Amino acid sequence: MVQAENISYYIGAMPIVDKVSFEALQGEILVVLGANGAGKSTLLKIITGQLQPAVGKISIQGKLLQQWRNDERAQFSAVLQQHNNLSLPFTVSEVVMMGRYPHFKKQPTVLDKTIVRSALKKAGIDKFSDRNYLSLSGGEKQRVHLARVFAQIWFAANFETRYLFMDEPSNNLDIRHQHTSLQMAREFAAEGNCVIAILHDLNLALQYADKILMLKQGEVIGSGKPDDILCEKTISKMYDMPLQICHHPDYSHPIVMPAIQSKNQFINK
Repeated sequence: MVQAENISYYIGAMPIVDKVSFEALQGEILVVLGANGAGKSTLLKIITGQLQPAVGKISIQGKLLQQWRNDERAQFSAVLQQHNNLSLPFTVSEVVMMGRYPHFKKQPTVLDKTIVRSALKKAGIDKFSDRNYLSLSGGEKQRVHLARVFAQIWFAANFETRYLFMDEPSNNLDIRHQHTSLQMAREFAAEGNCVIAILHDLNLALQYADKILMLKQGEVIGSGKPDDILCEKTISKMYDMPLQICHHPDYSHPIVMPAIQSKNQFINK
């Protein structure tokens, strides 16, 4: 599992992440929710080792994050960034093969090439395999990087459990591919792996999350199973906007919509 204990991070004297604790277990998708500036991406950078917390500790599989070598973690965990700045004219298959770099030294093996083909197909971009990456649309590029991170953790010979961290995986994607990316995450978790994802879309979170961590100004205001913690008061507080939870007989999960109130009526911060 991934365990964070009392994590805090500051810029100057300002807390960006403030005493955050959570657990993400095998077989689960943990979704982090919060308004812009709530500290979601900063928290993800901390738990993936890109930033060092001022206080607190992070453990993966019971071992402190700093005790793992970077090359070890790269074999069993991958991060899908919100923005990917790749400006060289690689082919799509070459970009996806980058995900396999932690698994070989000089040349990819037959297994690596097979995994890349499988990841391309799973992300629905196998028809782009020989295309120049730079010629793709923003959404297509995002799907390439989705395939790349899945290729990275598709198979890890020395590690039973694998970990996927996703910062806004639905970024630039149309509705079909938003669900495709999260369904891939759902299937990955169902294999006994762990997924932590940042989402802005509450309804996507309610459909795919096993657990939710809600942040406001860097602090946890709710944590647990969606049915246990989501209420109109809490989610309205999180976004400083009146929201309501609706139920539809054809859906197993609730639906969040703006509350029916007078025009431009918002909650006081």
